[in-house]
Amino acid sequence: MKRLISTLVFSLTFSMTFAQIEKEISNLFEERENRPGAIIGVFENGKIKYQKSFGLANLDYDIPITSKTVFDVGSIAKQFTAACIFLLEQQGKLSIDDPIQKYLPEMPVYQEETVTIRHLLNHTSGLRDYIEITSYAGIPFENIFTEEMGLDVMTRQKERNFPPGQQFMYNNGGYLLLAIIIRRVVGESIGAFAQEHIFEPLGMQNSFILENPNRIVKNSATGYTPVNDSIYEKKHFYNIALGGDGQVYTSLEDLLLWDNNFYDKKVGGQALNDRQHEKGILNNGDTIEYAGGLFIQENKGQRVVQHMGSWGGFRSVLYRFPSLKKTLVVMANNPEFLTGPKFFALIDLMIPKEKGNQKIQEAIPSNVSIQLSAKQLQKYTGLFSVKEQPHLRLQSTLKNDTLMITQLWDKLFYQLIPTSNNVFFRKGFPIVRYIFDEKTAVPVIIERLEVLQTEKVDTYHSTANLEEFTGEYYSAEVGVSYTIQIEEKQLVVFRNNQKLKTLSPVCKDVFGNKVQGYQFIRKFGKISSFLIQDRRVRNLRFTKK
Repeated sequence: MKRLISTLVFSLTFSMTFAQIEKEISNLFEERENRPGAIIGVFENGKIKYQKSFGLANLDYDIPITSKTVFDVGSIAKQFTAACIFLLEQQGKLSIDDPIQKYLPEMPVYQEETVTIRHLLNHTSGLRDYIEITSYAGIPFENIFTEEMGLDVMTRQKERNFPPGQQFMYNNGGYLLLAIIIRRVVGESIGAFAQEHIFEPLGMQNSFILENPNRIVKNSATGYTPVNDSIYEKKHFYNIALGGDGQVYTSLEDLLLWDNNFYDKKVGGQALNDRQHEKGILNNGDTIEYAGGLFIQENKGQRVVQHMGSWGGFRSVLYRFPSLKKTLVVMANNPEFLTGPKFFALIDLMIPKEKGNQKIQEAIPSNVSIQLSAKQLQKYTGLFSVKEQPHLRLQSTLKNDTLMITQLWDKLFYQLIPTSNNVFFRKGFPIVRYIFDEKTAVPVIIERLEVLQTEKVDTYHSTANLEEFTGEYYSAEVGVSYTIQIEEKQLVVFRNNQKLKTLSPVCKDVFGNKVQGYQFIRKFGKISSFLIQDRRVRNLRFTKK
């Protein structure tokens, strides 16, 4: 399957004026007195054509958000990390096809497989994500955390998630390793290198990578999270002071300068531009949507180059429409500001509308709904399990001639909208696609950061003896023990006497809690260990003591 998502090609001639955009955005977002908020900006032809600020950068001192406010933009940082790697390649100091052990000899080699810098850039390395492992260990993100600590987590993993190049799996750890490679190649941190070779040449005076938790940041927004409707608390992880996967601080005005570099190519020239837009290719020849720190996609006939960020109390969006020379930027200091429906409404505002009654020319119907009969929909109903994550099950049912999905792990219930005989999108979230195989009627689920393969399964009724699953289990890779006990006829997981979660049976020897699964392994008929299966970790073993 060379292309997983169908696209539309439109004949577009009319663009919404910025006065109309301002009106629409004002209708979408309410004013935020005495609350954290965001700044929304639209760049066009190298200038800030529209900007609007909402709420406060700092609640302690009632400081409003402006175009000069500096935000932590989370994973938007990855495109800067990739740019640093590509600039080093231009200087002849590395090749992106070098094996990572050339610079990181302490990283284990799994089954004589080669992981390259390119794999790290494209999230196809198969390595486990240090952030997930840190979470399993119960280490708070408020703690001091350094490059060395992250590398230690990565080097003590005894297995990988999958062979390098087999699939895409978003991985912060890969970008942390890229930052360490930069330090070892040039003898200075990624922050110093980016300052000298990107931020200063482009005049990005308010941009840097946070590598010192005690650094004073002028005009800085503080990250917050809501406690209730009117009360917020700080959620700003200053102590995660390392580069690579995040920690870029920047402003709206500075992001304009970075955005312009994709057109005028002042830093890195055409070679950097080409590298950053070079999509990854899997071992089977399939092309993925991820390139050099950027997703390369299409939306309603428009090419989109984008990345989003989510870290602590911050949420950020950088969406570029190259053919329109238009870019949408959102930087928020609380996670509630930009919900899914509001985000998609903003994206729609960026794309030109049809003029008058002129018909839209549709080449391939990708997000224009069609009508399917109940008989056509019926064959797509059933119970499905996600491959490699058997704790994730979903039920597809027919209700009033509509295909409905229930995610059994979190009870989320939503409608699928057909765009062809076998392709659907989730109502309200067009970025989520279901592509059903027309012969087997089994779906592939395409989400923002994942592609989930599924298989049809039978209903399971548990008759398990819960006693045999209890006991103490230890993982050297995480460096912690979990204890499993029975409470009120359910398995409960504890770490250091602290209750973590209650497990529900899913299928034989498999239990789950929302997106995390516990797959128990038997040896000579008795439970000997369990494997944690999660969104960015596979087969993480805890052995029974």
